[in-house]
Amino acid sequence: TLDDAPIGGPLEPGANYILVKIDDGIDATKGGVFLPDQAKEKPSAGIVVAAGAGKAHPDTGVVVPNPVTEGDRVLYGKFDGTSVKYCGEDHQLIKDDDILLSWAGDASMTLGEVKCVADNVLVQVTKVEEETASGIALAAGVSEQTRTTSGVVVKTGTGRVAADGASVPVPVEVGESVKFK
Repeated sequence: TLDDAPIGGPLEPGANYILVKIDDGIDATKGGVFLPDQAKEKPSAGIVVAAGAGKAHPDTGVVVPNPVTEGDRVLYGKFDGTSVKYCGEDHQLIKDDDILLSWAGDASMTLGEVKCVADNVLVQVTKVEEETASGIALAAGVSEQTRTTSGVVVKTGTGRVAADGASVPVPVEVGESVKFK
């Protein structure tokens, strides 16, 4: 079923769409406080149930294959995709561009296991300063307003696929310092 309506067979996403079974939310805080359903943060990770073949470049027709396959786990943007109820369970229908990281289905989401998709970059953020250079302590609200926008690249994707099907490399390398918006 799709959104409680019967369908004639398994759902097959088209082109660059991916059907993701959403991971369950966190049931309790680190301190052991149990959270009601309304207080749970909507997860933005899950396991790929089905993936389309990929998208065709609009000018050349070269097919850019989907970066994930059935069984992979993915992390995607919090507000990306469309929520659907497939076979009575919550799923998200997302595009390949919405995927931030992927990893093998049975592995943990650790630095060693995750892969950046396309031209995404994983950055280890520089620690937010809690005091000024002259030693004045900053209030928590002030340090949050001066959000860190720099860090060191720890992983990169393989790059975008160009119109001719060739891979365009990511313009930064692991170990480089970056500043971002």
